Amino acid sequence: MARISAGPADALAPGERTFVKHRNFEIGVFNVNGEFRAYRNRCPHQLGPACEGAISGTLMGSADTDWQLEWVLDGRVLLCPWHQVEFDLDTGERIRGLGERLRAYTVEVDDGELYVHV
Repeated sequence: MARISAGPADALAPGERTFVKHRNFEIGVFNVNGEFRAYRNRCPHQLGPACEGAISGTLMGSADTDWQLEWVLDGRVLLCPWHQVEFDLDTGERIRGLGERLRAYTVEVDDGELYVHV
């Protein structure tokens, strides 16, 4: 397993991202409300650069809200820039659709530095 440096942890503020390369692919590293997440920069939908998309929230309705739409997951939804496919940054799972997910990697903070395990 490779351990790739992604820079100082304190340089990646909540809501921001950085990218690292490993061999022939790129990984997006995100600070999601103080928690670090890393995903391969490839959308499972049509192989677009998912990690380059906007970070937002989404509208959802449920039985709990009597099916009224409400804004949820603010700052935790990644929108693939090719087709606006939404992914939950906490899990990498596609929010609506066929059960697709982004390829996730473990992120470690060691002595103030971020490392992605590939």
